[in-house]
Amino acid sequence: MKITNLGFPNVYKSLIKKAVEGFWRGKRSKEDIIKAENEVIEFNADVQSNLDLQPVFDIDVYDRLLRTSVMFGIVPERFGSPEETNRDIGIYLSIPRGTEREKASSMVKWFNTNYHVVQPEIEHDPKLVSGIRLSDLSGKNKKLALIGPLTLLSYAINNSGQSNVELFKKLSKTYISFINSLPDVIVQLEEPSFITEGIPEDYRGFIGLLERKIHLHIYFGAANSFAEELFSFPVAGIGLDFIDGDSNLELLNKFPSDKTLIAGIINGRNVWRASTGTKEILEKITEKIPEERLYISPSCSLQHVPLTSEGEAEIFSFALEKLKELEAIKNGTINYIDIQYEDVPLPTEDYSRSKKTYWVSDISYPTTTIGTFPQTPELRKIRKDWKSGVVSDDEYEEFIKDYIRLWISRQEELGIDILVHGEPERADMVQYFAELLEGFTTIKGSVQSYGTRHVRPPVISGKIKRKKPMTVKWAKYAQSLTEKSVKGIITGPVTMVQWSFPREDISKNAQFYEMAEALAEEVDDLIKAGIKHIQIDEPALREGLPLEHSKREHYLRHAVNAFRLVYANVPDDVVVHSHMCFSEFTDIMEAIKEMGVDVLSIEDSKAKGKTADFLKEGGFPGSIGLGVFDVHSPRIPQVEEMITIPDSLNIDPKKIWINPDCGLKTRGDEAYTQLKKMMEAALRLREDTK
Repeated sequence: MKITNLGFPNVYKSLIKKAVEGFWRGKRSKEDIIKAENEVIEFNADVQSNLDLQPVFDIDVYDRLLRTSVMFGIVPERFGSPEETNRDIGIYLSIPRGTEREKASSMVKWFNTNYHVVQPEIEHDPKLVSGIRLSDLSGKNKKLALIGPLTLLSYAINNSGQSNVELFKKLSKTYISFINSLPDVIVQLEEPSFITEGIPEDYRGFIGLLERKIHLHIYFGAANSFAEELFSFPVAGIGLDFIDGDSNLELLNKFPSDKTLIAGIINGRNVWRASTGTKEILEKITEKIPEERLYISPSCSLQHVPLTSEGEAEIFSFALEKLKELEAIKNGTINYIDIQYEDVPLPTEDYSRSKKTYWVSDISYPTTTIGTFPQTPELRKIRKDWKSGVVSDDEYEEFIKDYIRLWISRQEELGIDILVHGEPERADMVQYFAELLEGFTTIKGSVQSYGTRHVRPPVISGKIKRKKPMTVKWAKYAQSLTEKSVKGIITGPVTMVQWSFPREDISKNAQFYEMAEALAEEVDDLIKAGIKHIQIDEPALREGLPLEHSKREHYLRHAVNAFRLVYANVPDDVVVHSHMCFSEFTDIMEAIKEMGVDVLSIEDSKAKGKTADFLKEGGFPGSIGLGVFDVHSPRIPQVEEMITIPDSLNIDPKKIWINPDCGLKTRGDEAYTQLKKMMEAALRLREDTK
């Protein structure tokens, strides 16, 4: 038995994050970014040196999918040529960020994780523009980790005028040229899109022309539906995920005797230590697969967990610890923890509010924001000093009140219709609630959510209960400052669980309901405090959708029902909002309608109105909050581009809200100007309806 890994975090000492963000602020150079990346690569190689096979090219300074697509010449023409983009890291980093004149490329979720990738935009035929440093492949036991052509194409926006079938043929040729130009090395070719897209007709021809040893990896689900074809491919090894794809165990009898199995038995997406369940999986595998044809590995890249659990309050298994677990399993020294799974009964009742009609605004194109305003360095510092005891409760509270007063005043000055308090007390939309609820353990280690955005997902370590009101104090204070309505904003039950590391001894669905019961108490107190608009953010509803179709109905039934439980008892005059960003709604349209919200705000600035149009065509009964500008870019949007989307929709203007596409937490001083332009767009739209 040998051990390997599929990928590692790029968060060591936050070196890359600091270098890239410093570059954007004009305080660091391009050379600083390259130096930081090299230091992280060196660290990652060192800590993985005991692996029998370790990955190379598995991290990037921003996004690995972006790096792969740019390498194959897939660069939006508005940013420059493929050659320039590969040569100049500044141009490369403008693709996800945008420039003063050009919009950034879209971001979407990476399968059903909370990691976001930049969507490749294919405008011309792909071509191999650059490779990798061959020196990175030198030394013992290195393999090249490479996102496969189908997965790249399945995430791309096709603006080429060609069919995806034609594009696959051309893209696969560039892969063949690249792979066959490599020295004698194993290529870890990753195709998780087999689960969502199936295997394309031309894939066998592509694989057959590769002249290097290929380990073909499918993760985030089971391969049962296409196993026969997969097992017939002329590859050296096949990687299967036995955590998210537990039914892969049924395939062991059919696994080809001429191939190596790379078995993902360590959970790459959770932080619990290897358990007796891990042992049982391995025993079933070794009954069928001889150890000389077996590697064991994490189920997917370890980029989805923090770097190390050293210094944490409890004993968890993060990336470094998972490598040690692999070694211990190989050496026979592993100490498995005992996790007893409990099949918690799920509610059979369908939760819903008594009111059956949907609230509609009295005015055309009402305006609001999603919730957060810029988290300034001063705000971050005083929050940190308060938590460490340097700043008193009174000093901290006065600072928060000053911040809320400032932004309530600014919103009124701008003429925004439904206000928010700005969430200055919240460093993160999930972590904030986790710190105030029973059943959560917060951690110090960070995980890359996208680019330079790092988050610290809490761990659900026990039964979830609300100890006291969590948002009421600040919502009530904000409401006291204005005659306009202020939204009470909470994070929904599915997102709280999806964006945490959940328990493994009960189902996720059971945890949805525990979380919903706690949030329902919070909503009740917000209403008692006079809050009439309640926003329940649920961006992870689509993310949590299982890739395997057979599991989707069960998930959606309980995810939506838990969401409705949160507001089931609100009075008829309360307006229920929800926010869902970076979500593809095609597979969950009926579930969205069943959520029962009055207003659903979406990210639509980069989708150019397609999401709103899809909701309309799908019969969504509520109002739609259009994200008319990109909050992940400092670019100031133009009025003309913001009015294009709402102006083109054949929807009652009183049911179209104008708002940013997400919270403004990561923005700076430009946030006010962006909102000013947004209000100009809303006023222009209202004038046009008269």
